[in-house]
Amino acid sequence: MKSEIVPALISGILSVLMFVYAFFTSKEKGPILSNNYLFVSKEKQKKLDKKLEYRRVTIVFGLLGLIFLLLTMQILTIWTWLNYAMGIVVILLIGYVVKVTMDTVLNGPIE
Repeated sequence: MKSEIVPALISGILSVLMFVYAFFTSKEKGPILSNNYLFVSKEKQKKLDKKLEYRRVTIVFGLLGLIFLLLTMQILTIWTWLNYAMGIVVILLIGYVVKVTMDTVLNGPIE
């Protein structure tokens, strides 16, 4: 049990950090940590729909927080069914990221 404390602590801290960031972005506060926003010029950033970017970042970091929370619980309890729950959330996250990426690519560059 002692050897599981450090990984559980690390994943628990990561989970809390992800949830805190997702909470602030849900209130449209703080930096927008998305490639679509960070890697465009300042004038193009002004033209982006910030509400949409905040919503996307909130969903992604909220799901990441959930994954790390499930990982922390799995480390501490050794319940194998949590692996399946994590797998489902990972699949949901990948699906959402692919959808957002396709929407961004199909809408074309920002004018």
